Amino acid sequence: MVSIVSIVLIVSMVSIVSLSYILLAYGDEYNALGIRHPVNPTVCVFEPDALYTDNVEGVTNLAYNAIDLWKEGLAEYSPNGNWEMPVYTIPIENHKYKSVSEFPSCNILITFEYLNDQTQSLGYTYIDFSKSYHKYTHITIFLHDFKVTPHYELNLGELEQEYTHTTFKIIPFSMIAIQNIITHEFGHALGSGHYKITDYPVYTADKPWINTSAMYYAINTAYDDVVTPKYVDIIMVERIYGEDGFGGMTTPPIRTGYYTVGDDEICTHDCKMNRFIFGLS
Repeated sequence: MVSIVSIVLIVSMVSIVSLSYILLAYGDEYNALGIRHPVNPTVCVFEPDALYTDNVEGVTNLAYNAIDLWKEGLAEYSPNGNWEMPVYTIPIENHKYKSVSEFPSCNILITFEYLNDQTQSLGYTYIDFSKSYHKYTHITIFLHDFKVTPHYELNLGELEQEYTHTTFKIIPFSMIAIQNIITHEFGHALGSGHYKITDYPVYTADKPWINTSAMYYAINTAYDDVVTPKYVDIIMVERIYGEDGFGGMTTPPIRTGYYTVGDDEICTHDCKMNRFIFGLS
């Protein structure tokens, strides 16, 4: 058996964008990241900077709400497990200008940033299990969206000319959107990968990305529905840690790719190979 001695990776989620392509894929797929916390993780919520939000307390509470949703789901669908996760708030004056590696008692760290102007990622989870004395997952949540809009104008006069310009706009995410992003990233922090719906368009009237799993890789931040961990999400966490939970005796081997065709608990929709056109607008 090969032991895992070092794991450092980043998992992120993005906003739904317009795309269209043809795929040959399984109906549903759910992967694990190949990591687990060896004992009950201590969760540290780093108070956001007042320069990033005018509702510091409200944003901090969103993290607690998201964690509570996972605790409630675990209590409901895996009641025999030890799923205790103590949660603490780290005041801004105690963590500003410090690295998360300076908080060795924290195993899951949640921090907030003002804006991501580099990628479409709404948030990401950095996983560092490379040091035996401090194995941690670091969640970063962005509080504002960076909208880039190109504008085109065609002058059909005597000399045809095309004018282009781009406008930039910074928009704060709604409180519901921020909580939904935290809920998703917390699943990564526990070791779950993305839940992939690949046999029908995910952006439909009944919002299957909300109804099926909290771990779908994209989120529409305009929705006002609260994302909650579903049965399939709890079963994935149980697959990672065992039915008795954190530090239990029945912990299965660490591996990725828990999805298999015909797995009724993990694969909740179609579970078969089919060719389809996947398009979002």
